[in-house]
Amino acid sequence: MFLKKILRPKVFLWLFIALYAFYFSYLTVLRYHTLYASYFDLGIMHQAVHNSYKAIQKNDYSHFLEITDPLGKEQIKRMGVHNDLLLGLLAPFYFFKDSPAMLLVIQAVVVSLGAFAVFLITSVVFNKSKYKELLSLAFALSYLLNPVLQKANIYDFHAVVLATTTLLFTFYFYLRKNYLSSFIFLLLSLMAKEQVSLTAAFFALYILYDQFKEKKSLKFPITVLITSLIWFCASVFWIIPHFRGGDHFAVARYSDFGDSPGAILLGFFKNPQVVLQRVFHTDTFRYFLFLLGPLGFLSVFALPIFLISLPELGVNLLSENWNMRNIIYHYTAVIQPFIFISAIYGAKKLIDYSSSVIEKNRSRQARIVNKITIIAMVYILIATAIFSYWKSPLPYSLEKEIHPIKYPQAEMSDAKLWGDLLKKEDLKISSTGQLSPFFSGRRYFYTFDEDYVLADYIAIRLNEIYNYPEKDTLIPVYQRLVKDPDFELIYQKKNFEVYKKKKP
Repeated sequence: MFLKKILRPKVFLWLFIALYAFYFSYLTVLRYHTLYASYFDLGIMHQAVHNSYKAIQKNDYSHFLEITDPLGKEQIKRMGVHNDLLLGLLAPFYFFKDSPAMLLVIQAVVVSLGAFAVFLITSVVFNKSKYKELLSLAFALSYLLNPVLQKANIYDFHAVVLATTTLLFTFYFYLRKNYLSSFIFLLLSLMAKEQVSLTAAFFALYILYDQFKEKKSLKFPITVLITSLIWFCASVFWIIPHFRGGDHFAVARYSDFGDSPGAILLGFFKNPQVVLQRVFHTDTFRYFLFLLGPLGFLSVFALPIFLISLPELGVNLLSENWNMRNIIYHYTAVIQPFIFISAIYGAKKLIDYSSSVIEKNRSRQARIVNKITIIAMVYILIATAIFSYWKSPLPYSLEKEIHPIKYPQAEMSDAKLWGDLLKKEDLKISSTGQLSPFFSGRRYFYTFDEDYVLADYIAIRLNEIYNYPEKDTLIPVYQRLVKDPDFELIYQKKNFEVYKKKKP
């Protein structure tokens, strides 16, 4: 009896979830400690959450979600960059530990819990299947081994990555007709990033059709639709411009279509040739291969659900920033939930159709369904294994992330030492990018550039100045610093230097 209990699928589910949370907490924190994380975006996110934590601690909310402008020197609200208010909800966790490591652990744990949502959704969709728990476990394991999800998890921290899990629970609670819980998770999703509201609006249209077809109340989908549209319009046309003092910074990524959010939306219709050039590009086909391949392309058999993510796909595919069309960063986070949900429904559709074609006799059809379900489980796990081996950051993969483990940066101990020495809140610090997570937990922080003169202390890794893509900009600034009579070199060890502003 005991052996039967511990071999239940749910026991394995929670074991796999725990393993994922532990490994990716370990890996991402190790990346931070070994200087493989960076200012964009771990340093920025840490400053936003740290200042929010200090605002709560001191009961001074004027600094809530405050950061130093990543592209300037003024103090601004995070909402001037992205309307990811979810960062503010993470601030209380800093009472346990005020560190970027806290954000990385939260991200790994929340992402891992998405597997539980996938398990629950699969159980509802296959509620009459003899093998529903095993199939649910297969989909959950596929989620945890998904290389696209894993890469979004490790580079570096973004509130929108948490939306993968919150959107999955939004859908699950909708299926269970628990509309209050669904709406709460929807609100958390909206707070992860401004454009999530467009995907939420498409989710509302999908459930509006679903409810209308079933002749059920339309109150919930209409509420979701109105909330999503209000959030999007408020974020893009009021909140971000108000705190930024101008249009959203990402407007520049769509300059072929217009020079303002409204003009860009119209430009998509006025410039169909540019839209077609962006969409039908070699990179787009590779993009969809890596998005859909880990689930064996099952999502294409439930297109209406997959197309809930169409707004986020459009945001990525139509951008001039080609990084948004790869699977390395966080730009896939809002798409992933609907890839998994549509794959679950796609599998259900294929199993039902195949069984009806193979066997017309209803009394024998159940046996055929069971056999096809087992085949589907094997197919999903094989597809996942292939792409995991090909693209995953796990140790067995061709693209394994081993640098933090095998090649820690030599300056890591100096970064920790000076991060602790310069912990004092009122110090103004400037540093190069990969040192920044150690120093950005303060009100004023400046990434190293010509505005270094505003800082009290400057921490530098010379290899970041001389070997990184920004070297043409940074080398002249560094040479100026070395000769600057207002600063003195107070620490030097190989590639690591610390400068202090001289007292007047």
